[in-house]
Amino acid sequence: MEKRSMIIPLEKTNKRKLYQTNRESYSTNNISKISKIYDEKINVLILKRELNNKFFDIAKKIFIKKPNLKFSKVLSPYEVEESLINAIGFEKKLFPIFEDIFFLSSIFSDLFDVKKIWLRINTINHPMCPRFHVDNVKCRLVSTYFGPGMQWLPNNSVNRSKLGLINHGIDDEKSGVFESKNDIKQLDLGDVAFLKGDAWSGNAGLGAVHRSPHSQKNYKRMYVRIDFSDIKLNRRYFND
Repeated sequence: MEKRSMIIPLEKTNKRKLYQTNRESYSTNNISKISKIYDEKINVLILKRELNNKFFDIAKKIFIKKPNLKFSKVLSPYEVEESLINAIGFEKKLFPIFEDIFFLSSIFSDLFDVKKIWLRINTINHPMCPRFHVDNVKCRLVSTYFGPGMQWLPNNSVNRSKLGLINHGIDDEKSGVFESKNDIKQLDLGDVAFLKGDAWSGNAGLGAVHRSPHSQKNYKRMYVRIDFSDIKLNRRYFND
């Protein structure tokens, strides 16, 4: 029985009517519900998780050990743990996070019925993509183990006409892409986001709007992204 799940409805005020796009976000702590990403009206799905603090401690250790980690590989879920051992090191204290990344790889593979995935793991000390944007992908999985989580905007809070080069480099906070900082949502540590992009069938122009987190504190972060492998193999899409 599902403990908690909710569809975040579109606000129906006149002020936001312009931004309504018939797309919604969905949040659940029941993994059996992640298939709702196939629902046409849902383009952001959040799987809420309460990971043990040891995962965050391990991620911090990995950050210290590999402060500039840029793991990027097309592989099957069953190759994940061995590949991470080769890239990060054979230390048993790191295995729980390797196993969790295998888990995320497996659910992505099963959800979309693909044998190979494009797995990327980064440790960084600056925002990778500081501007709100949409990716030209089918669907991307994002999760953060250490540091601030990804930020995103509900569909009814986005003025899509202000996205991209049309802003001429104006900061998001001044461009009008959103009306209030209260509109910005942020992933908690360990949560898993499934973000539909513009390449999802029938979703052109309606992809999930997101960015790297903005933080006034010391910016240190370890996060995971999983994409369909054909993106990497075709070398067509490189938005992060």
